Amino acid sequence: MIRDLGAFAPRRAHKLNPPLMTMLLNAVHDRRKGRVFVLQVGSGTGETGLPLLERFRTDGWSGLLVEPHPGHFARLEALHAESDRVAVLNLGISDVAASLPLYALTPEADARSRRGARGRASLIRDRIAPPGTAETDILVTEIPALRLDTVLGELGVDSAQLVAINAGGHEAQVLQSIELATLDPSLVLVHATQGTSSEDACIATLAAADLIPFRIADWLVGVAPDRLSVPMEELLTFFQKGLGAHQQDDEE
Repeated sequence: MIRDLGAFAPRRAHKLNPPLMTMLLNAVHDRRKGRVFVLQVGSGTGETGLPLLERFRTDGWSGLLVEPHPGHFARLEALHAESDRVAVLNLGISDVAASLPLYALTPEADARSRRGARGRASLIRDRIAPPGTAETDILVTEIPALRLDTVLGELGVDSAQLVAINAGGHEAQVLQSIELATLDPSLVLVHATQGTSSEDACIATLAAADLIPFRIADWLVGVAPDRLSVPMEELLTFFQKGLGAHQQDDEE
């Protein structure tokens, strides 16, 4: 049950996003007394996105990091080369086992693009290349993809305190490749575009695993009640992060 914390109208509520995300990670850390195993699908280079690098380096966290893009994976592997607590895999994750095309812009086209972050890759061509993009500006790499339950079964991974997924629009398929509740996560973070059928599918999967869904910036947040050190579901409701709640920032 989420208890009412009273009325509050935050000014510029979007500025609360970074500290709220840090509080969520702290709540997992404190609940597990630092023994946090991270399962991350779509880790990129490991230096951008979620602030996990320092958790691995200084907080004693361990994890399995999965990244399909060959260039990003090379940097990710180098980043954790000296670690005995972090394993990395160069692999795609989907709801089917198959060879799939991974799309990215050439370095030259990427430098010219004003759309999105640099170095993006996706299994969905239109997310990378807007209409009118020349075929010579697109790099296509065939990557092996497996179901997540298959990968974890082979590695003997049966639980994860934090699950993070950023799969370039393929997040719903990643979630469909495993019974999320079997991992018993305290926190699930899914990078999903608002107002899409993929977001709806991800929210349904989180709810089916008895996780309470919220949104912080570009992330769907699935909070497991009673499995964090503080009741973050109450705090996120208080700061109007609940899905379906009306969000309105004060403007100066």
